Amino acid sequence: MSLTIQIILLVALLILFVLSSIYSGSETAYTSVSKAHVREMVQNKERGAKLIYKQLERYNQLLSAILIGNNIVNVASATLTSALLGSILSQNEVLIVIISTAVVTPILVIFGEIAPKLLAKNNPMRFLKIFCYFIEGTFWLFYVLTYPISKLGKKVYVTHSEDQLKSILDLAQSEGVLQTGESILAQKALDLDSTKVSQHYIRLKDVVYLDYKDNISKALEVFKETNYSRLPVMKNGQLIGIVLIKDIFHLQKGKVINYLKTVPLISANSILSSALEKMRLARAQMAFVTQSNNKVDTIGIITMEDIIEEIIGEIYDEYDDEEEIYEISLQKSRVVVSAYIYDVFKQLEIDLELLSEDEEEMTVRQYLLKKTNSKRIYKNTRFNLNDIVSFKVVETFQGKPNDTIVEINKI
Repeated sequence: MSLTIQIILLVALLILFVLSSIYSGSETAYTSVSKAHVREMVQNKERGAKLIYKQLERYNQLLSAILIGNNIVNVASATLTSALLGSILSQNEVLIVIISTAVVTPILVIFGEIAPKLLAKNNPMRFLKIFCYFIEGTFWLFYVLTYPISKLGKKVYVTHSEDQLKSILDLAQSEGVLQTGESILAQKALDLDSTKVSQHYIRLKDVVYLDYKDNISKALEVFKETNYSRLPVMKNGQLIGIVLIKDIFHLQKGKVINYLKTVPLISANSILSSALEKMRLARAQMAFVTQSNNKVDTIGIITMEDIIEEIIGEIYDEYDDEEEIYEISLQKSRVVVSAYIYDVFKQLEIDLELLSEDEEEMTVRQYLLKKTNSKRIYKNTRFNLNDIVSFKVVETFQGKPNDTIVEINKI
């Protein structure tokens, strides 16, 4: 074999190595890239994003084309290597096999497989922007072969289950992409379609209501005492509607029954997301809860605020009474030290297994004294529990140790 042919074979072999690295890297890049991220890039009209998104839509067929191309290139590399070594080493077939295995195979594995896959894994979008047009050409080159293959066992898969989405949110939080509050907020929103109304409605015995026979003056007194803007009306042990203060505050005489407004009925077995949608469509801030869809007997009420609080935490206004546990946000709360630590953990949904049996009977003050090994609580006293919850004394009052306020953060 002439020197010219040997040089041509060597150049061809190098080209095949490059092609192998492109195919290997592309295979990893397409599996590593986020479809949501590509969609965002399409909206921003970034170069190559539209084609990459289109390729991800037909991923199975694209992957088949990449694998076919990569296998053809690798087989061709082995064939050219044998031919090139055969021209140099004449008829010594054993030596040809040894050199081919000991030298060419490691080079092909390192530079044609491992290195490009690592590069593509670390920068999938950058890699695809460079080679997506080449891969598109490969796709159409092997279209006749890949199309029937892609149809074998074709099935629609769910991209992510709800639990997987929650895991992604936790991962995004740990990586600093999302703040703790943002992650909790998103997970709470996902829980709306798995949480039932029965877990959050106000029982009838706890509802402040008006009797359908009450006059306007009596109703105004109840509105003044409760600071509510709307009250349900009771007749024969059943709720029949609501009265709004804005409809009667300017009146002196009359009966509340004349200003009754209807509200939707929601089954206790309904999920919160369904209840929220029903109230939204009815433009109602309050709904009456029934035992089931087939019954009209009311067992309580649920408000729009109750449902929203399930997502964002407790909502307070200027007229709410002071509470021992005050939720500032989904991850931050303030409590008075006279509150029991068990009640605090339970309301804030902190793992109760973090408390020992004797600690469950302690107040927050006793708990902090034990954990900080102190005899007195001072302002700015801090304590971290297993990197899960942090405690910080934010306010103290001279002569009133039980009024001390502690800020609790879910880390």
